[in-house]
Amino acid sequence: MKDDEIDQSESTNTPLYLRVAHKLERQIVSGERAVGTLLPPEAELAVQLGVSRHTMRQAIAQLRQRGMLSARKGVGTRVENARPQWRDRFRDNNRDDLFEFASESEMFIRTKERRGLRGKEAAELGVRPGKTLIYMEGPRHFINEPLPFCWNEVYLDPIAEPVIKDMEVQRSSLFHLIEAHTGERIVDIQQEIRAVTIRPDICEQIGQPEGTIGLRITRRYLASGGRLMEFAIQTSPADSFAYRTHVKAT
Repeated sequence: MKDDEIDQSESTNTPLYLRVAHKLERQIVSGERAVGTLLPPEAELAVQLGVSRHTMRQAIAQLRQRGMLSARKGVGTRVENARPQWRDRFRDNNRDDLFEFASESEMFIRTKERRGLRGKEAAELGVRPGKTLIYMEGPRHFINEPLPFCWNEVYLDPIAEPVIKDMEVQRSSLFHLIEAHTGERIVDIQQEIRAVTIRPDICEQIGQPEGTIGLRITRRYLASGGRLMEFAIQTSPADSFAYRTHVKAT
């Protein structure tokens, strides 16, 4: 891939501004755009990468949000960090934030199976005992990061099986893929965050000592009529994840 080309191997579901942001991120991580240096002016950078100024502005905003870039009037856009500052990743409660999160990270699928749910497992998901769902699990890494920041478990309605049948690495949001395949729209996403002692088997998988304290985040993706299409569990060490919500007064 040439230096001025955007990676076309990324999912076509990934917005162009995110692909541009990923390109700039790779250049920063590699040292091509070193910490402490200034980026070219927005218009010049847009020409280099073959995108509009609006797309370029969106991409730069992404890297500013991650703490990799800063901008000062009269000075320009400066490279601040060679690694994203992921602890403050979530800021708002919206579908787009979850979509971007999935586009910026990769889940390496270690287990994929049909599972009949019973007992506590069925109760947590809110399904009748004996119901069969597709189950997947594996570590999730941010792009270009060698170590996982969390362990993911996902339960899917069997209608989604064609979506994940040949999938080994998840690089885009499953609920968008499910919507595209089934025509069903996810109308409600319910989220719960709990502090937990991470299970020993997960600690081993993500390289953390036994007894590590973390966050267990569950998300329930519901279609019309309350049909459960996806139930996702994300388990993260406490020091690798923070959730920030912005509430505006009316």
